[in-house]
Amino acid sequence: MCMSLRRNLSLNQLKEFLQEIKKNKRLYEKVSKAGTANDIASIARSFGYEFTGNELKSINNKDLKGIKIKKQDTSPSYPFGESGN
Repeated sequence: MCMSLRRNLSLNQLKEFLQEIKKNKRLYEKVSKAGTANDIASIARSFGYEFTGNELKSINNKDLKGIKIKKQDTSPSYPFGESGN
């Protein structure tokens, strides 16, 4: 399959999935508890949507009218040099 066709299909799946999240409370709760983009992609697959975690991470808000994607900073933080112990 051509890469641009695959990207378009994935983008359409993502758009549909994100619209479904807005309507489906059960799905919204599952996605809200997911820790990674791959976890979200796995949840999406169980609901019949096909895209990867990398495709989800690469999506741009300008690609999705009416939907905002909020990215979390999941990098670890450590209290080095802070007093307390």
